[in-house]
This record gives sequence, C-alpha cells and structure tokens, in this order.
Amino acid sequence: MPTKLAVTARIAAVLLTLTAALVACTTSVSGRAVLAPGEPAPVSSSGEAGPPKAKPPPIFARDLLLHDGDSTPLGPAAMTELGDSYFTSVRPPECSAALLFKGSPLRPPHSTDYADSAYGFGGTAMYSESVDVYDNALDVHEVVWNGFRAVSQCTAEATGIAPLGEFGGMRLSQYGVSADGVLVWTMTRPDWTCDYGLVAVPRAALLLTLCDHESRLRVADWASTRRAQILGRSA
Repeated sequence: MPTKLAVTARIAAVLLTLTAALVACTTSVSGRAVLAPGEPAPVSSSGEAGPPKAKPPPIFARDLLLHDGDSTPLGPAAMTELGDSYFTSVRPPECSAALLFKGSPLRPPHSTDYADSAYGFGGTAMYSESVDVYDNALDVHEVVWNGFRAVSQCTAEATGIAPLGEFGGMRLSQYGVSADGVLVWTMTRPDWTCDYGLVAVPRAALLLTLCDHESRLRVADWASTRRAQILGRSA
C-alpha cells in the first residue's frame, strides 16, 4: 500500500503534466473582434454608434418626370419645352403660390436637382410638371400644409404675367389636401381653368398643372397616382 508521501508526489506530477498541456495549447491569434448576430454596434467615446451612414443613392429629377408615351388621363404624353405663355409673375403677389408654375414659391428650398417639361396631347390642353429632388428628406406634412396656407392667401382676382402678355381674371375656386402628401387647387375664369397639384415624397417634390377651356382632369386622383409613381422611382 503506497505511503501518504508517495500519493502526494503522484498528484503533484499529474498537476504538473496538465499545466504543461494547457500552456502548450494556448496560442495568440491576431485580428479583430466580430460582433455576434443581434449585438449592438460599439459606441465610440464621442457617443456615435459605428461608422457614419452611407449617402443615399442619387436621384435625377428628369427621371421622375413623365416621359414620352407615358399614360395619362388625357392620352399618351408627348414631351415639349415650356413656352412663353407660362407666367413669370403674378399680380397681386399674394396669389403667386396659387398661380405660378415655373418659379413657384411652393417648391421647397435646397434641392440638388431640378427638371421641368410641358406635354402636348393634340388639343388645347396645356399640361406641365416640374420636379425638385433632395439629399435630405423633406417633412412631407410640413411641405403640404405650408403650401395649403400659401395658396389660401389668394383671395382676390389674380392676373398672371407671361412673356406673351397678361392673363387676368383668375380666381381660386377650390383647394384642399386630398391625400397624404398631396395638395390640389383650381384657378378659374369663365373661359379658362387651371388645375394644380403639389405632391411631396421624402426626397422629391412635384408640381403639376393642367390648363384648358374647361377642367378635364380629376386632379386629386391624378396627383395621387403621380405620387405613387414617384415614390416607386425615388425609394
């Protein structure tokens, strides 16, 4: 029977062997820590979480306009240049938001790209669109309701002034927010009607107008259709 001293010596020898094995299996590996799925990004000493977000991909205003052959309630669109019949100023100034198309004060500031176009349909109708795009997201609600307040200021008879001359006697006949991100209104006189729409999405704003001897467009429906199309192209 082994003595107590022999047992103690044997235990010490086993512990020494295990320690050597553990030391031999320990290896230093260079590299970087990798987050496990679901773990939050590390926060720097400045309080920022991880690397800065990448910029959103660019959007080009011309891509958001109607193009040749696109379907509209008036038929296929045919792009053309804006002519000299478009108003460059309005009298009284309070009606600028309600009557101007090119240079409209309803366009949100700080756009990064802009495009506009007129369209022909083989008749007297004059349809036009302008689009601004933005790197920073718009407050859609604010854009529409600021537009609502500006358009509502036109309480007098308005005269539009264009390179071709003056065109007076227009009055604001109706206006309203018809859907999320959509403001519509109508300017009329006995022989001429202009329907307008202001459409806002997070990265773009569209202004549209159709003028003719009588209203030929359910502008609220068409503006909502164009908003859905622009959302799909600017996402």
